[in-house]
Amino acid sequence: MGRVAVIDYGIGNLGSATNAFRHLGIEAYTATTPSELGDPELVVVPGVGSFGACIEAFRSRGFAGPVLKRIEAGNAVLGICVGMQMLFEGSEESPGVSGLGVLAGKVARMSHRRLPEMQWNQLELAKHPSLDQLPRHPWMYFVHSYSVVESESAIAWEEFSGRYVAAVADGNLIGVQFHPEKSSAGGLALLRRVAELAGAVD
Repeated sequence: MGRVAVIDYGIGNLGSATNAFRHLGIEAYTATTPSELGDPELVVVPGVGSFGACIEAFRSRGFAGPVLKRIEAGNAVLGICVGMQMLFEGSEESPGVSGLGVLAGKVARMSHRRLPEMQWNQLELAKHPSLDQLPRHPWMYFVHSYSVVESESAIAWEEFSGRYVAAVADGNLIGVQFHPEKSSAGGLALLRRVAELAGAVD
């Protein structure tokens, strides 16, 4: 086992996320069942594709309960891309499908005429410990058509024919809409900092 667990529920960039932590010298492994999750310092919830497919697969593999318990206990969890979106109540992409509801609000379709947003984009940052190793306006890589317009938990934003939430935080819960594992030095710096704050780095 390692100190960072990347959840494998059949959807997501598991290899990229796991390898990014290993590249940083941080012990990481994938958990394909709740029993394999163990008790690492940091749990990562990835996600790509549609909101409905991700949350339904996440629930059917039995991960919803253990992850919610971790969040309630104040243990560190990082959601990436759709993994961040699943923390909210739901999404316009999948009407009638509820999210984990840890954060208030819903995910909406972005207003840009060209979707998905598949590009590097700059962030506007609030002051937060998970972001304090980044430059003032770091570039991160996005691939999405749906986003959160605003949230009381927002700590970073992007502009794409509108202002959208790029990252959220609530205690030891962090969510990022971009892909840090694909965002070069800036993304790796973020992953390292999140792992440090979780106690996964000596």
